[in-house]
Amino acid sequence: MTLKTSITTGGKGHLLALIAGAIFPLGLAPLTWWPVIPISLALLVLLLEDQSPGQSFKRAWLYGVGFNGVGVSWVYVSIHYFGHTPMWLALIATALFVAFLALLLFALPFWQYSKLKLDRYPLLTFPALWVLIEWSKIWLLSGFPWLWAGYGFIDTPLAGLAPVTGVLGISFVAALTGVGLRRLLQRDNPQRWPALVFPLLLWGVGYGLSLQEWTQPQLNKTLKVALLQGNIEQDQKWDPQYRDAILRTYKDMTEKSWNADLILWPEAAYPVFYHEALPFITNLGVRAREKNVAIVSGVPFWERVNEQSTFYNSIFVIGAGDGLYHKQKLVPFGEYVPLEQFIRGLIPFFNLPMSSFTRGAPDQAPLDAKGLLFSAYICYEIVYPELVRLNAQGRDFLVTISNDAWFGRSWGPLQHFEMARMRALETGKYLLRGTNTGITAVIDHKGRVTGQIPSFQPGILNGVMYGTDGMTPYVRIGYWPVLGLAGLLLVMGMGLALRPQPEVKIRPLYHG
Repeated sequence: MTLKTSITTGGKGHLLALIAGAIFPLGLAPLTWWPVIPISLALLVLLLEDQSPGQSFKRAWLYGVGFNGVGVSWVYVSIHYFGHTPMWLALIATALFVAFLALLLFALPFWQYSKLKLDRYPLLTFPALWVLIEWSKIWLLSGFPWLWAGYGFIDTPLAGLAPVTGVLGISFVAALTGVGLRRLLQRDNPQRWPALVFPLLLWGVGYGLSLQEWTQPQLNKTLKVALLQGNIEQDQKWDPQYRDAILRTYKDMTEKSWNADLILWPEAAYPVFYHEALPFITNLGVRAREKNVAIVSGVPFWERVNEQSTFYNSIFVIGAGDGLYHKQKLVPFGEYVPLEQFIRGLIPFFNLPMSSFTRGAPDQAPLDAKGLLFSAYICYEIVYPELVRLNAQGRDFLVTISNDAWFGRSWGPLQHFEMARMRALETGKYLLRGTNTGITAVIDHKGRVTGQIPSFQPGILNGVMYGTDGMTPYVRIGYWPVLGLAGLLLVMGMGLALRPQPEVKIRPLYHG
């Protein structure tokens, strides 16, 4: 009995699909067992071969349930522990979320994959479809671009592709490697070894590109930085009785950091609106100007326009710098509630504090710290490659602030940090990451961590960062060449699949 018939038939195949999807996230942070990613994808290719569209739909859905059930079920933490939703209801909500993602991003695309018979040419079609599925996560249903294959390879030779193709290019090679591994198992196929040649060549290209210096740190653009991690409990964050203590925590840390050029506070470090904290901010700004220090901080911002109140999640600079930025990419249910007029108040999770923000404009001016220009990204925004790429152009460095306390000690914050590292590598720029509970870090232009504070403890991270000159090919062009290649390969695969298949003539054993 062959491998294919022994483990992929009937219920065994369905169970293997669930397991194959569940091991995929183990290749990402925090475990970073990156070889399991192409292995997982190789199993998916195997399980979809020669299946009816209905069978492919079931198996892809089960793969997606395992994939998201392990990879993003940490949303339960925010729904139950911080959204104060009963455990049973939070479990149901998480299960529905996982099942819906599996349907939308796996079952439906691979049902069509099977229906169009694209499984006949997986070397062309599978990596292309995988990349397009990941890309769709940017914009589908307001966006949830999580668990991309390419992130798992940030510390491998493939990382050299990031400044050229972006993370999607790495995902393409990972999926192609998976197809190659599947072909390697076909002992009766003389094409099995050549199927691995092209992925291996691309791995070599990635290593070669990792030796290339696309951007150069500049000594005349050096800043000493102090990144503050207050480690404020999420349940205390918006409780009025803790407001003074929270502000005092960050003020005391700031007083210990006047030897820096830039002091970074995390997302919404001020537990009140900007206008409510204005006396505090004004006094701190005067002191910062006297010390010639730029203080960058997150704050909720309120303004009244045309008799309507508008709320923003914002970041601003005082002291030896200037600027105000309003967050553009908001977290569904965390910062705004879709279909608010229908579901607001149905469960406690739909009525979280600070969940009525407005999107900031897309064309906001850069922020300034001691004459260096930087672009800012608040929490969720750093996982959007195109947003970061566009706003990074013409900037000396990048800043992202976050409050991952919403997700406790789950894998979510560690996955988030891995994606932030990839943005630094793609753009070839230093990235300062300031968070409430971790991971606070300085990341260099190669995506390497030069210093960080352990999670869930207060601390001050002192370090040095450099503005960079130069521009990576990815910042110039974006991921459009990868998407164009994926589209072309799918069209080629569809063309081949539409060709009439040669008839197999069966010769009789006996004549007469």
